[in-house]
Amino acid sequence: MRNRALILGVTALAIAVTGMAAPSFAARDKMTPEQRAERMIKRLDTNSDSKVSLDEFQARMTTNFKTFDTNGDGQISADEMKAKRQAFRDARKAWHEAKGKDGKERDAALAQLREARPAMVPGMRPKAFKRVDTDGNGSLSAAEVASASEKMFKRRDKNGDGVIDAADFSKKV
Repeated sequence: MRNRALILGVTALAIAVTGMAAPSFAARDKMTPEQRAERMIKRLDTNSDSKVSLDEFQARMTTNFKTFDTNGDGQISADEMKAKRQAFRDARKAWHEAKGKDGKERDAALAQLREARPAMVPGMRPKAFKRVDTDGNGSLSAAEVASASEKMFKRRDKNGDGVIDAADFSKKV
């Protein structure tokens, strides 16, 4: 009888400890929509007013455009877009391989991943690329990206107040 009570006690303790640890692991794996929104606002908000204006949004898109335009011709070709996505895939694979290691190899893989991470720009996916390429010339100009990013901004500004803020991500909008 005493052994049975001891086994039940240890089992209950193991379940309790596992139950307390599981939520912390789950929280690290996937951010909530609110956390993603907060992170996006923090990244784009250059004047620290906790809001993202169209000007701030467009400035980021202009910077991002330049990272994709690797040959500096003022256009993002489908090949440049594809090369950027492939570089990120390769860096992510190297990071997964080096994640369990220590030292310089891990640090180098992480640095490569951060550098290769594609910035957000309209038209990143092949179908979206065709939709953003309004003149159909097979490449995206700065004007096409600016126009598409303005539409993207308006979609995210759910309450239509001219800025993207936490209110645009609440379920009441």
